[in-house]
Amino acid sequence: MNDVAKVEDTLEQFRELDETYKPDLDKVDEAFVQKLWNEQRFFDTNMAAIDRRAIRVIKPGIWNHNEGPDFMHAEIEIDGKLQIGDVEIHVRSSEWYAHKHHLNSRYNRVILHAVFFNDDFNLRTRLQNGKRISTLELLKWIAVDTGDLYDDTEDTTTAEGICRVTGQQLNMEVLKGVFESLGRERFLEKAESMRLLRTRLDFEQLLYEGIMEALGYTRNSKAMRELAQHVPFADFDQKSELEIQAILFGIAGLLPSQREKPLPIEVTNDPSIVALEALWSASAYAELPARMTEARWSFTSRPLNHPTRRIAAMSRLIYQCQGSLMMYFLPIYEKAASTDTQKSLRTIIKELRALLTLDPTGYWEMHSNFGTGGARKAGLIGNERGVDIIVNKILPIAYVWALEAGSQKLQEAILRLYSLAPKSQGNKITRKIDEQIFTETQQLRHLSPTGKIEQGVIRLYKNYCADRLCDLCPILEHDAVLLEES
Repeated sequence: MNDVAKVEDTLEQFRELDETYKPDLDKVDEAFVQKLWNEQRFFDTNMAAIDRRAIRVIKPGIWNHNEGPDFMHAEIEIDGKLQIGDVEIHVRSSEWYAHKHHLNSRYNRVILHAVFFNDDFNLRTRLQNGKRISTLELLKWIAVDTGDLYDDTEDTTTAEGICRVTGQQLNMEVLKGVFESLGRERFLEKAESMRLLRTRLDFEQLLYEGIMEALGYTRNSKAMRELAQHVPFADFDQKSELEIQAILFGIAGLLPSQREKPLPIEVTNDPSIVALEALWSASAYAELPARMTEARWSFTSRPLNHPTRRIAAMSRLIYQCQGSLMMYFLPIYEKAASTDTQKSLRTIIKELRALLTLDPTGYWEMHSNFGTGGARKAGLIGNERGVDIIVNKILPIAYVWALEAGSQKLQEAILRLYSLAPKSQGNKITRKIDEQIFTETQQLRHLSPTGKIEQGVIRLYKNYCADRLCDLCPILEHDAVLLEES
């Protein structure tokens, strides 16, 4: 089969696969759904219950870790009326009756039954006093991505505890294996969180939202994801790069005409900006109520990280992919399935990075924001950010595609790519673990860390160190600490 035929065959498989996915609820526990509710990881604050009542959460409530409803004293607007009471969480809606809450007066203060998946025929949930309340199916409203909710804790400090590994001599080979194992677990959790989103997103939208979120870094990740949800990927079909920019900037509320503080006339009269403003005015989106404003965005001190430049980067990527982000990357995944040499796999990773490392065109060759320089013809997406997108978004989504395609060979190939992906520049978590675990003679860099090892370091911190679960520490459990000779 020649290369053209292979690509056509892959495209045909992709089209057949791109349908609604049914979740494996056995992999979802109630603790995950409780975290989802507690952090309100939803792409829209205006939701609808299964009985079509409008739901808007003002306060999710106080998490109750004892008996009784899961969240107490929540404030929720239901059909425009503010209600104050409790919220009960379940994976399946049928669990309300299976747990006999309808016979327990303790649950009569519940104002909303929030479930991950609705598997019941009842439009409303019955309380012990005979009253019926709305059921909200959360699965329809989950935002990208929820992989970190599989971690046991949020990013908290370990300053109050003393690490048993600090200052100890380590078996570096064993330690490397520990981090690689943790890195694999973190990858599979990310893939599972992406797979859950397949219940409402096709692969194109899933990848589009994921890349947008990654481009936002920490400060703008939620805003970039929100922007992607306001403008579906399918709406860009057959549009020019400038049209794509105009729509994204317009919805984001970042065009010069939308700014709170007017820009100088010499900026607004630039032919590129005049063209963008005209294309925005001509778009159907300009007729809709404003979705986002300049206040939603954070402009850092580093010009290349400005949200305007990141939106320009996504616009270029959308234009380059010619209607399919998945097919932009998919043929390269397929190449990985037919090789197992590290040299070939590293070449494939470089090809993936090259697809993301886009050169700027037009206005963005020399600008980081409207009227602001600081770009110096720098790439719209740098190598480090490209690696981050590959490790955290592209490969997990590719793995989900391989799962749904039933291709064990492709699954293994993607895991091999993940194992060889380079590390990033690091973050506060990797730096903290480096200081906490290693000594002057033994350091994280001596492990020749890959992206997989780096992800393992993050998982160690989030799942063990942050909650001081020292007795369960994988480093101690796998005897990576060398015992002193007596």
